[in-house]
Amino acid sequence: MALTIAAGKQRRRQIRQVALGGWTRDKRQVFLDTLAVTCNVGLACAEAKMSKGGVYALRRRDPEFAALWRDALLMGYDRLEERLLRRAGAGVNDVAFGTGAVTEEPLDPELALNLLRNHRPTVEGRHKRLGGQVARASRAEAEAALTKRLDALEKRLRAEKGQ
Repeated sequence: MALTIAAGKQRRRQIRQVALGGWTRDKRQVFLDTLAVTCNVGLACAEAKMSKGGVYALRRRDPEFAALWRDALLMGYDRLEERLLRRAGAGVNDVAFGTGAVTEEPLDPELALNLLRNHRPTVEGRHKRLGGQVARASRAEAEAALTKRLDALEKRLRAEKGQ
């Protein structure tokens, strides 16, 4: 069985065995390689023979994997931009694109432009959230807020019984 370095449930990182059917190093690499080529999580999961829910859970619990995921998407977006330039017959700084003999699948330029316009800023961290930055509360802050709400609820219930 393969080994991995993992942490969870507020524990330190440790070397442990990958669960049977879990995300081995090879499966992670297949997923990331496919994601870099396709920018499609569903296809990348199918290629790695893993579920979409499992890969999103892995991304949430493993910051290193999340960073690699982001890098793979950015590489995919760079490739997509290159294909659009090649399709348009454009060159950048007099360097021509598309001189190789590699055959590519048909590309819908409108779909590609929409993908780049709508998703690349999010991956690059330039997309603004409607409510501003998300602030994560510490455990103590969350417990204090919950206690305050429970006290207010208890006070209200006592007032209703007294009436």
